[in-house]
Amino acid sequence: MQATVTDAGNLRTTLTIAYTAQEVASRRAAALKQLSQEVKLPGFRPGKVSTSLVEKRYGEAATSHTIEQLSDEGLKKAVAENKLHPIGQITTDSVDRSSGGLTIVVSFEVRPAITLPEAKDLSVTRESVAVADAELDEQLKGLCRRAGTMGALHDGETIVEDDSITVSGTISVDGAEVRKLHDFNHLVGGYPFFGKAPADVVALLKDKKVGEAVTFTTTLPASFTPAEHANKEGAVAITIQAANRLRAAEANDDLAKKVGAPSLDALKEMMKVRLQATKDNSQRTKQVNELTEQLLAKVDCPLPPTLLAASLKDAAENAERTITGQNLTGEAADKARADAKTEAEASLKRFIVLDALAEKLNIQVDRQDLEDQIRMASGQTGRKPEEIAKQLQTSGRTQQVVHEIREAKAIETLLDLVLGGETATAKG
Repeated sequence: MQATVTDAGNLRTTLTIAYTAQEVASRRAAALKQLSQEVKLPGFRPGKVSTSLVEKRYGEAATSHTIEQLSDEGLKKAVAENKLHPIGQITTDSVDRSSGGLTIVVSFEVRPAITLPEAKDLSVTRESVAVADAELDEQLKGLCRRAGTMGALHDGETIVEDDSITVSGTISVDGAEVRKLHDFNHLVGGYPFFGKAPADVVALLKDKKVGEAVTFTTTLPASFTPAEHANKEGAVAITIQAANRLRAAEANDDLAKKVGAPSLDALKEMMKVRLQATKDNSQRTKQVNELTEQLLAKVDCPLPPTLLAASLKDAAENAERTITGQNLTGEAADKARADAKTEAEASLKRFIVLDALAEKLNIQVDRQDLEDQIRMASGQTGRKPEEIAKQLQTSGRTQQVVHEIREAKAIETLLDLVLGGETATAKG
């Protein structure tokens, strides 16, 4: 096989792959021999079908298989040997089978040659993420609230925010009663009360006890029933029938044992470790995003015109669907179109730069990486891993997921290099 690479200009390459007649004949003969071992024909034992009969019946199929096989092999070999980086669609320009040989001409856009900054020339923000005592106390209070019990208000207690109340009463519009309330439940301060804002409800019921009456006026909500009185001014008169309060559990060893810790001190340590992990992960995510933005800003990256045109076309079509679906007009519609164009260009640049970064750092994605990603998706969605894997394979999205994993590993690796360099600098 011989391969000739020709620069077609503007990030496009033409690749000519040529096989001699002898190479084609040898590969075709091998295909026929393989078929003779596999096909089943009446009157012949498996593997005993003559090559001449296979030639007569399956000759064209063998030729097509040979051309396809040689084309794929030649393309992969030529790309690897010439260190080409095809991007986007590979177009077959011509296939010549004259003289018994095979010459295939393909063309494609290539990833532009870009210069990536070194890790030492990049930096990320490093903040203190140590867990403060106040944060741990708040976490523990939250646990105590969740482990608390609901009970009626004690004698002398008044209504406060987060109490659950039951009321009876009436709602009137223009002096006429339009609705009766009986055993109507409401969480004080949790949401509006017949159009009254949560904070106003808290203030209204402050210092009120079970059995007391409360009156107020309000603009009834749009969802009010009967619907003909929605959005009108209404007079609400209620009596508090009952009130219950969630009383937090006491932070002690008994609470700790209920949630699987041997003691309160051990529970606090477990909570501190989890909180620290959450803060560390949050900072890591911010640093990844910061580093990605910084990397993209530093790299000058021309965009392959054909691939860019396809990306812009898809973005424009999506933008028009959004505009139609949301009934956008004027400046809002223009902004949606401009944003779609900007996002498409940024997305293509990100794809090219992170692909180059992954190659520079020799990032590989193995089966374990893909299985880990599928298991994580399973945990997030509740679906079985094998179901997700099958869907990826059926939809043809497996390679897309592999590429996303490779991108993520590349930027994570670069971040480790940046943080390691900063640490070394600080120590030095």
